[in-house]
Amino acid sequence: MEISKEDRFQEFLRRLADSSSASSHDEAFALLSNTLNKVEDELTDILSQPDRWQSDGRMYPPREDNARDVDGRCDVIRYRHKGHNTFVRENGAIEIQDLAGSLLFKKLGSDGRGVEL
Repeated sequence: MEISKEDRFQEFLRRLADSSSASSHDEAFALLSNTLNKVEDELTDILSQPDRWQSDGRMYPPREDNARDVDGRCDVIRYRHKGHNTFVRENGAIEIQDLAGSLLFKKLGSDGRGVEL
């Protein structure tokens, strides 16, 4: 039985929510990447081939080349994805929004503070 991309995305968010908070941007970035790759490895038969991200049906974590500045926020980096944006703060906080700006996920950094856009 094939699991839909939406169900895999929800499992990714559940696992992120259940994980320990990160204390830095790099920890949060690794948490995002490791969690999503694990979900995709476990719930799909699609091999990880990042150069085929547009056509293979697998979800991929943010990439450094998709990093964008956030106006007025030198402590937050935005990662652009096909259908959403992921914001990572230097304190380890994570926020995922759809392209319309609706909040899909929020995880506080280990200091108890969020991205606070």
